Amino acid sequence: MSDRQNIAIIGTGRMGSAFGKRLSALGHAITYGSRTPHSEAVQNLLQEQGASVSASSIAEAASQADAVLLATPHSALADILPELGTLKGKTVIDVTNALVMADTGLMQLLPDASGETIQVAKPEAKVVKAFNTIGFHVIANPQAAGGPVSVMLASDHPNAKTYAAELAEVLGFTSVDVGPIAHARYLEGMAALYMVPYLQGRMTEAFEFYLQQGAAPKESKGVRAAG
Repeated sequence: MSDRQNIAIIGTGRMGSAFGKRLSALGHAITYGSRTPHSEAVQNLLQEQGASVSASSIAEAASQADAVLLATPHSALADILPELGTLKGKTVIDVTNALVMADTGLMQLLPDASGETIQVAKPEAKVVKAFNTIGFHVIANPQAAGGPVSVMLASDHPNAKTYAAELAEVLGFTSVDVGPIAHARYLEGMAALYMVPYLQGRMTEAFEFYLQQGAAPKESKGVRAAG
């Protein structure tokens, strides 16, 4: 990620704007894809983030980008995916979570994970599930976590994982390869767990995920450690 990249961020909410500010500060050209790129809210965001940040339609932002970062509510995906157009060969980083509020007052995982949904809808793209278990405030400032934070990567495309891992590193995080895009559902389930202290008003118990690597039994390589 040392070279300047053209990155489309689809979504101008707290997560999308946190990514935009960090990545533009690192020298990347950011284009926010929005249905209302000329709205006052989007224009105010651009003024806050500097000259290397712009906004356009979703289709235009995606077509001109080296990589696309999806940071929208899951409920918007069905409408947004057709607007993205062809994403042939592009890395698509999926930050969304297929979650809804349950009667318990906690988040519930939907049957179809967004990571898999996006890959099926855009088979020409290289989708990688990443950054979905991290708070927007930690994306904005990794020091807010009080310690290291892991970005877990699920994808069927090794190059997409490498890209996302390098992105995680330059943003100040560690990364862990957790398998194929089919495992996106498990990462989205972790996002549901992440929200528990926030939804129950236990803010002092809020956490970020950090996976300690190098914990395999030294004397029995390749042997299952659980079960």
